[in-house]
Amino acid sequence: MKKLIFLMFILLFTLTSTEFAQSLYLGASIGNTYFNTEIGDAINQAQEVSENSTAWKIFLGYPLNEFLNVEGGYRTFGTVNVNGDFYESKISGFDVEALGRLKIAMINVFAKAGVMFWTEDYKLFEESFEETGNDFLWGVGVGVSLGSIGVRAEWESIAIGDPNSLSMVSLGATLGF
Repeated sequence: MKKLIFLMFILLFTLTSTEFAQSLYLGASIGNTYFNTEIGDAINQAQEVSENSTAWKIFLGYPLNEFLNVEGGYRTFGTVNVNGDFYESKISGFDVEALGRLKIAMINVFAKAGVMFWTEDYKLFEESFEETGNDFLWGVGVGVSLGSIGVRAEWESIAIGDPNSLSMVSLGATLGF
């Protein structure tokens, strides 16, 4: 908690700098979640769950130099339902990542790596549970910039222990200040 308060203080201090604010960009993306896990049923037989849901995120970024950006934001992976009340999962949280990029004319090709601080609310056989944690996040993407406006497509994967596989494909827009 102390680290989070310290990071928020540093972020607030840097946001008040006019040089920082001139390079800042804000973005939003919407896409699809790919959720894959195994769940034990009433007689302890594993059932594979492979579902999709609508996902979205908002983010704030800052270019440190021409090859490296820092981004942070909030995302939700939507709700995954299996057989009505059998299993339901909602995963959301905050993330921070470094984004390495290579600009070729107006096209940006990028890769990112960071951490996601997540919360999963899930229901199994009508009993509710909540888990929290932080795990590795990585992804790749491509974007086009036209001045202060940009469009990008990306794929991201989060290494949460359960579900076994959680990823997001999205299309988004950015606005620079």
